Amino acid sequence: MDPHLLRTFVTVARLSSFSAAARELGYTQSAVSQHIAALEGDLRTGLLTRR
Repeated sequence: MDPHLLRTFVTVARLSSFSAAARELGYTQSAVSQHIAALEGDLRTGLLTRR
């Protein structure tokens, strides 16, 4: 499991926002979405409820 994906997940969960997490981490919002999708794929489960 990639620690960068976990860091992204923790940041999104803490901030409740993909775009705020992207700003804080210095990633694009698309990269954050890709990280979360990759982590969900690795774990074979959904981790976040998208609004």
